[in-house]
Amino acid sequence: MNISAEEIMRKAVEAGEGMDHYYTLSESKVYQGTELMEHSILEEYVANGKRKTITHDQLEGEDKRTEALNDGAKTIIYDKYNHRAFEMDITADGDVESHDSTGKMNGMMGITKDTHALEIIGEEKILDFDTFHIEAKAKISDHVFGDTDLWVDQKTRFIIKMISEVGGIRTELDYKKIDISPVFAEDTFTLNIPDDVEIKDLEAFAPDTVTLAEAEEILKQSFYLFPEDEFILKDIEMHHIDGIITRDELNLTYYSKADMPMFYLSIFHSPEGMEIEKADVEIRGRKAAYEKVVNSITWDEEGLRYSIIMIGSEVEKNEMIERTESMVLNSDLNKQP
Repeated sequence: MNISAEEIMRKAVEAGEGMDHYYTLSESKVYQGTELMEHSILEEYVANGKRKTITHDQLEGEDKRTEALNDGAKTIIYDKYNHRAFEMDITADGDVESHDSTGKMNGMMGITKDTHALEIIGEEKILDFDTFHIEAKAKISDHVFGDTDLWVDQKTRFIIKMISEVGGIRTELDYKKIDISPVFAEDTFTLNIPDDVEIKDLEAFAPDTVTLAEAEEILKQSFYLFPEDEFILKDIEMHHIDGIITRDELNLTYYSKADMPMFYLSIFHSPEGMEIEKADVEIRGRKAAYEKVVNSITWDEEGLRYSIIMIGSEVEKNEMIERTESMVLNSDLNKQP
């Protein structure tokens, strides 16, 4: 074989960037151990600078369907399941971050090219495509994509399938249908949004970047944080939620010393009449609930609700619970030895 895995991956990224007319149907699954945590089907329609995606959540009893249309000037998202819609002007900033499976595949390749050791381990036929099976071993411990296997079409360099695993989380993404010369109906790139659904400006829901002092002023009280002896606090954002639920919610992202995201911490006023259900663990002497599906822990303390979502494989539930004992008020954070 007279081509290297690195060369295949480079061409795969170039192929993905150059594709501007196609239809795909893909399936995505996320497992934690043997438990299926996420399962969705995604359809993509791309032509003439426009992109439409339809996502079906397979774990809901009802049809949880979300449609998104990017016409080059704005992006409109219609959440049929929750009966709501949003739009965002993208002319100033160019295209928004791609959430289609092609974007996920090729966006990931821009990372693994430099952070993984790539090797061709065989050739396999998937759908009607002859593919190279490439193994990408992470060079960096706890890299967000971990060890990854990819199947790349030998002719077009289109990435047909991907499986990655990190920290006990296994992600599978593969195409079921690919048509690189589809004929689309005239109404393909439209969204049928009911008249009673108000299309809201998505930018109005964007969070504000704040300081800890500003966050304390907005929440009107001090709050507990982690001392930065092992974790680094990087992102501090305040979300102003207005709707059925109205509140100010502080969201913080903690990174490891190796600059990898480890967990999110959200803080907001404990909602009245909404006690924490299924309290099955204890944190800081208080009843708390652990949600296995999203790997989160939630508890109330001094009028505030705290929720931690663990995303780094180095942090497990019991260790996280133990670490909460070292939390200090934000006003005392810089006083730690």
